[in-house]
Amino acid sequence: MNNRLTGRVPRTLAALSRVHTIDLSGNMLSGALPAELGRLPQLTFLVLSDNQLTGSVPGDLCGGDEAESSSIEHLMLSMNNFTGEIPEGLSRCRALTQLGLANNSLSGVIPAALGELGNLTDLVLNNNSLSGELPPELFNLTELQTLALYHNKLSGRLPDAIGRLVNLEELYLYENQFTGEIPESIGDCASLQMIDFFGNRFNGSIPASMGNLSQLIFLDFRQNELSGVIAPELGECQQLKILDLADNALSGSIPETFGKLRSLEQFMLYNNSLSGAIPDGMFECRNITRVNIAHNRLSGSLLPLCGTARLLSFDATNNSFDGAIPAQFGRSSGLQRVRLGSNMLSGPIPPSLGGITALTLLDVSSNALTGGFPATLAQCTNLSLVVLSHNRLSGAIPDWLGSLPQLGELTLSNNEFTGAIPVQLSNCSNLLKLSLDNNQINGTVPPELGSLASLNVLNLAHNQLSGQIPTTVAKLSSLYELNLSQNYLSGPIPPDISKLQELQSLLDLSSNNFSGHIPASLGSLSKLEDLNLSHNALVGAVPSQLAGMSSLVQLDLSSNQLEGRLGIEFGRWPQAAFANNAGLCGSPLRGCSSRNSRSAFHAASVALVTAVVTLLIVLVIIVLALMAVRRQAPGSEEMNCSAFSSSSSGSANRQLVIKGSARREFRWEAIMEATANLSDQFAIGSGGSGTVYRAELSTGETVAVKRIADMDSGMLLHDKSFTREVKTLGRVRHRHLVKLLGFVTSRECGGGGGMLVYEYMENGSLYDWLHGGSDGRKKQTLSWDARLKVAAGLAQGVEYLHHDCVPRIVHRDIKSSNVLLDGDMEAHLGDFGLAKAVRENRQAAFGKDCTESGSCFAGSYGYIAPECAYSLKATERSDVYSMGIVLMELVTGLLPTDKTFGGDMDMVRWVQSRMDAPLPAREQVFDPALKPLAPREESSMTEVLEVALRCTRAAPGERPTARQVSDLLLHVSLDYYRACEKR
Repeated sequence: MNNRLTGRVPRTLAALSRVHTIDLSGNMLSGALPAELGRLPQLTFLVLSDNQLTGSVPGDLCGGDEAESSSIEHLMLSMNNFTGEIPEGLSRCRALTQLGLANNSLSGVIPAALGELGNLTDLVLNNNSLSGELPPELFNLTELQTLALYHNKLSGRLPDAIGRLVNLEELYLYENQFTGEIPESIGDCASLQMIDFFGNRFNGSIPASMGNLSQLIFLDFRQNELSGVIAPELGECQQLKILDLADNALSGSIPETFGKLRSLEQFMLYNNSLSGAIPDGMFECRNITRVNIAHNRLSGSLLPLCGTARLLSFDATNNSFDGAIPAQFGRSSGLQRVRLGSNMLSGPIPPSLGGITALTLLDVSSNALTGGFPATLAQCTNLSLVVLSHNRLSGAIPDWLGSLPQLGELTLSNNEFTGAIPVQLSNCSNLLKLSLDNNQINGTVPPELGSLASLNVLNLAHNQLSGQIPTTVAKLSSLYELNLSQNYLSGPIPPDISKLQELQSLLDLSSNNFSGHIPASLGSLSKLEDLNLSHNALVGAVPSQLAGMSSLVQLDLSSNQLEGRLGIEFGRWPQAAFANNAGLCGSPLRGCSSRNSRSAFHAASVALVTAVVTLLIVLVIIVLALMAVRRQAPGSEEMNCSAFSSSSSGSANRQLVIKGSARREFRWEAIMEATANLSDQFAIGSGGSGTVYRAELSTGETVAVKRIADMDSGMLLHDKSFTREVKTLGRVRHRHLVKLLGFVTSRECGGGGGMLVYEYMENGSLYDWLHGGSDGRKKQTLSWDARLKVAAGLAQGVEYLHHDCVPRIVHRDIKSSNVLLDGDMEAHLGDFGLAKAVRENRQAAFGKDCTESGSCFAGSYGYIAPECAYSLKATERSDVYSMGIVLMELVTGLLPTDKTFGGDMDMVRWVQSRMDAPLPAREQVFDPALKPLAPREESSMTEVLEVALRCTRAAPGERPTARQVSDLLLHVSLDYYRACEKR
């Protein structure tokens, strides 16, 4: 064993008639397992685990017929590459006590014939692809001590017959699909020491009979659907060391009997609906090391869980605990993480916490704590995160915080701290977030903070800071958010702030005493989304460069002393953004009046002359256009109408995106010019909702324009539902969603339709990479690394639409041509929600019966969930189905309509049949363009297909949510990259 032997298992070993043990484990043997080995008359140990054996487990390994019987007692074949089903012939190994087939690629059901192995003590089948229900015969194995079936696809109920396994010590069923209630008969398995049912769908209550399991050490029911109260009888399991009931729907109180669990080490009840106090008796549970009771409704004191001096982590976030933070925490010198946020705790932070030198995380935010920083915390030199926000803490912020070398986040906001910001904080070179807002801090902003090169967030708002912004702030090159609002800062805004090129979320200098001009250089902050300079004493004109900030979503320059004319490009912001500036005029404010000043009169005169000249030019153009139209063939009239509808009466440039990521004004004629009147040479894609064109505008910006050709233009202009829908879509922001920049339409061309303007994705669509673009030619082969990255990005985009977007959005048309790739090959899902807007407009155009003709139907053939055939209603679960098809597309390289599937099979059934087939047939499911595959790639692709098959289950309720899909693909990605690192 463990000699790195290679090659096949020699068949000549079958001639060793007197051998008792063959142990070749931990080598690199390959090929098939010779069945002849099982017939050696005196062989009791056959151990070939941890090799690279392939093929099926021989059905005649234990003899060819019922008359024959093998002498093997220990058959260990785990950690190989065996495929196919578990052969029923193994039941002829009547002497077997141990059967190990874990960590292979076995499929099918567990054979009922295994129930004939009456001497079996260990049945280890975990980490395969076994499916179906547990055969009743399995519970005839009354000598069984270990039953390990975890990480398979087993389903159904756990039968009452489980109680017959009176010798069972270890029962591992986690990460399967078991349902139903846990049977009361489990309490008859009096020898049980380990029970792990994590990640199934067991429901109902915890059986009271489990109190009979006096030898139980480990109990994990996490991530199921258990409800009701926790059975008090569990307190009788006094050997219990690990109790994990988290992520269920349990209610009621923690049983008083838990005070008897004196051996308890890990106590996990988070994410339930538990209420009431912690039993006082639990103070005697002095072996507890990890406690997580977060996100419940528990109340009272935390003291009963602090009788131990062995704590390593403690999390009671989001409950209703009151009273003081127990000083007893300080007895646990190894305590690393304390989370007590969002409770009703009061009193000071106990000085005893300073004795916990191992402490790395302290979060006591959103309580009613008072007092100041205990000086003893200076001894906690491993602290990396300190969050004390939303309390009533007071006093000065201590200098010694600067001596915490690992400090990464310091959040003290919404307290009553006073005094100056300690310059010593500049020593915290790892600091990422510094939030001191909403306190009573005074003095100046220390120039020394400019040395914090890693800082992402600096929030000093709502304090009493004075003086100027130090020029060293420009050195914070990693800054993402800067908020200095609601202070007494003065002087000019430093132009060097424009060097903060990573600023994105916010630059807020409002409600201070800043004077001077707005630096034009602020316009170079190309990522900034929110700029607020309101309520200051700024003077002069508004720099035109601000209007060119394409990323800017929010702008507020109100309540200053600004003056001059605002160009039309500022019209994309509301009047409130410029209000209370007496000298400002122009779009979107009132027109500039001649009564304002001599310069205003001059400007008005210039504007009048310009208007007259423009009117004359327009009249000439109209005359020339009419003459040109008369000379042209009738078939060209529509295109010319679109191209030249530039007058105010003939062109409508609708900016429907109110809070989009990059609001701009797009003109119909500018787009028509950039695309040569929507010429085919600029077309980069097409679909059911319209054609997409690449448009390089005169500004140098490249955008993607989708023309929705079969929608009525006039109706678009007045369709409130369409307007509302597009406004909603424009507000959606996520790194894996394509940004909708605006919408334009032409009023003159009645059937001309509207155009949606999107950010341009330079690497085209996933469809182009897998199947070829409009020219029929594929790009270079997309590697598995890139495809896995696309899969994860797609899932994250859909997750955002379904779970985090307000309101939630159903995409309705997920397909590979709607998955677009940017310059870094990151996936961006496009056209989200568009199908609904198009459908509603078509309903208005065609009437209520449009669904009968299919003209209102959303989705693309091959990607549509089966239930849509009869309901015609798209849901989040139908989106998940479509996403599953795209995942299959990524692995197989095939379209869902590929002729490979034939007329009687679709992609889902084809993939399922190949996944259930022996190894050579299974390999057909992988894109040939990716072969030869490394083992880590093949394993990762198989896992993605398993996720895809879950997404495409026929019953919508059995499909995972988009969030679950995203989590599953994240784990697949992590496993894959870890495997890559081990190469």
